[in-house]
Amino acid sequence: MNIKEEWLRNFTSQSTRYAYGVALTNFEKYLGKDLGIYIKAVKPLDFFKDLKGYWSTKLADASPKTVSLRLSTLKTFGEDYGLEIPKAEWSKFRRRKLDSARPVTADRSGTKDEWHKILLEMNTQGRALFMTLLSTGARIGETLQIKLSDLELDADPPKVHIRPSYTKGKGSDRIVFLTQEAKEALLNYLGWRKGKKQRGGRLAYDDTDKVFPMTADAARETLVLACQKARITDRDSDSGRYLIHIHSTRKFFRSNCGLDDSLTHSIMGHTGYLDKSYLRQDPDRAGKEFKRLAEVNLTFFRATGMEQMRRQAVIDSIKAANPNITNEKIAEALRAAGLNDINEGTPDQFAEFTKILGEQSKPEQKVVTVDDIQKYIDKGWQVKMVLNHEKALVERYPTKKA
Repeated sequence: MNIKEEWLRNFTSQSTRYAYGVALTNFEKYLGKDLGIYIKAVKPLDFFKDLKGYWSTKLADASPKTVSLRLSTLKTFGEDYGLEIPKAEWSKFRRRKLDSARPVTADRSGTKDEWHKILLEMNTQGRALFMTLLSTGARIGETLQIKLSDLELDADPPKVHIRPSYTKGKGSDRIVFLTQEAKEALLNYLGWRKGKKQRGGRLAYDDTDKVFPMTADAARETLVLACQKARITDRDSDSGRYLIHIHSTRKFFRSNCGLDDSLTHSIMGHTGYLDKSYLRQDPDRAGKEFKRLAEVNLTFFRATGMEQMRRQAVIDSIKAANPNITNEKIAEALRAAGLNDINEGTPDQFAEFTKILGEQSKPEQKVVTVDDIQKYIDKGWQVKMVLNHEKALVERYPTKKA
């Protein structure tokens, strides 16, 4: 085991080990020598000098957040092997040379219709993972550590336990909730994976207790491919990264769940909110609030609650205005819109369905002479209005073609 592997074993989070490993590997490439040999021979001030040289040559174009992560990783690594940089020197370097650790890539949460399109392009595993992320507001690092024993899918609403060891900074545990739709996607995935091996055939799903035995990079790749297939590929002008990325799931949850700020932040695991929120004191009450307010807002494939009632009211008003609209015509319009029933799909898809229904149900109209009126009536036409003593407007609703 080399020195990098030895040091990285101190960290349990897969995402942390990956990020720290990248920092060590890049520094080793800059040095052009084995990191283990280097650490044993270098002196603290020379280590600091090399650190600054690495910063000025290899991190010149990196974002402030990346620079901060890489340098703090190397500083901690050096300290663990006896290479402590004087505190005053490090503070002066950070103050004079480094920008604040802020992300430079813009992002956005995405709309419900966009996420619906993205989810449709994912496989069974990817759809279950991202519906879980969107429903719970959990971090990707937390979600990838969830075990089968952490799931309470029979609860109402379904629950997922986020253990302290999964969380950022190893903080407090918490409970997050799933929509019924996310639960169904998760159950479908868990049934699908039985008896199968992971991609590459390395490990059987049945041999792991993790719900999603995959890396954060694999999850990001899943999202990128789905965005490309869905043609949702707008990018940040500076970094070139897609504006919708994994963190967008948390942003979507926060912006759309409809819960009060305290409960929203608590479910998301933000420090300072958990102990104050009733998520901890009364998780059943929190679950009821989630079901009452968030369920409809975080559902992507079926309408629920008020949206379900709104759609039915729209159909009722269309039928009242046009008595020739039958259930058969409604079914035809649904199929044309790619839906099975009026509560399926996003609001945009429902609007497309009503547009198709309206077009299918428009009567055919003709201006005919008064002398020909009876001939048209015999063929099923109706007189809409008499325009003058010589002409009339007749109409006929379309009938189903054989």
